[in-house]
Amino acid sequence: MPTLAIAGGTSASLGRAITTALLQNANQWNAIILSRTINVPTWLRAIDPESTRTQIRAVDYLSTESLRTALKGVDTVVSVTSAYDGTQPQIQINLLHAAVQAGCKRFAPSQWGFGLKGWENVKSTKWTFEGVWDECVAQKDKIECARFNQGSFMNYIGLGIYPVPSQVDEASSLAKMKAGGGYMAGEDDACQGLLRQGDLKDGSGAFLIGLRNSIAELPRKDDGSWPRITMTSIRDVGRFVVASLDLPSGTWKENMSMVGETLTMGELLAHAEAVTGKQFEVNVEKQADLEKKLGEAAHDDFMAQLWAEFKIAYIRDSEGEVVLEPVVNQLCPTVKPMGVREYMDTFYRSV
Repeated sequence: MPTLAIAGGTSASLGRAITTALLQNANQWNAIILSRTINVPTWLRAIDPESTRTQIRAVDYLSTESLRTALKGVDTVVSVTSAYDGTQPQIQINLLHAAVQAGCKRFAPSQWGFGLKGWENVKSTKWTFEGVWDECVAQKDKIECARFNQGSFMNYIGLGIYPVPSQVDEASSLAKMKAGGGYMAGEDDACQGLLRQGDLKDGSGAFLIGLRNSIAELPRKDDGSWPRITMTSIRDVGRFVVASLDLPSGTWKENMSMVGETLTMGELLAHAEAVTGKQFEVNVEKQADLEKKLGEAAHDDFMAQLWAEFKIAYIRDSEGEVVLEPVVNQLCPTVKPMGVREYMDTFYRSV
């Protein structure tokens, strides 16, 4: 039975999405989850209480030897780490070298988000990828590598739909996650690990669209047209990744982009108004406004910089950056991702 190693796999977002998809899939892969500690998150205890198909291995990400030992017997390594202390690129390179030394067949560094042009153009995230793919290319004769990208998380739409969640005790959380296959009904199932960090003026933590309060802050091109956006839900990202594990050797593409749906900001707004039955208060943001906002953001306010840069990227409306090709969709046609309208209907109407 082949084994997938998920670096950073205890995370409540991508780590959970990939692991839950793997355990629900009949392909019978096992998972080694690499983490800094052996603490088992509640969601993992809910879906694999006896650790039948998953095992957490504590590692030192800055030690290739530690990683090599942990990757013994692993077929494929997928990284979802998100180190913001400056070590993210080195962690990916260490994982790559350890995977080669351990005899792994495939490796995907942590480069989730916009398409391949995204890391070049978005300064706030560019540093996290510096030198990583160059090293992957240098090792291409020893290991098959790919970059998985999904565009923007569809779950941004779900932020702020539900009231701020109250604290739930451990036993209740475990019971609810067991019932929901690793996700609690409501906010957790809608946002799938995405935090309320959006910049909408209502303070809901939403981004672009606030379904609960019927507001939107949308970038628009100077010519008045709406730019496009590719969106994919976090859970569908997990399903796509797991489906790609069974592709024959040599069929992974360097660009393994996936698409839930590509639509314009205007269509995003129209869906929101149709689902809620309300006319939205819309703040249109032009490039000059966003560049001013970016320039005024505090040096240490990472999220303010990120949101402004994201919206500027949307205005560029560039293929391979904010608009992705459905590469994995075509390679794995059995995965039918959720579209934007379906997402809104599913979660907004359940409140």
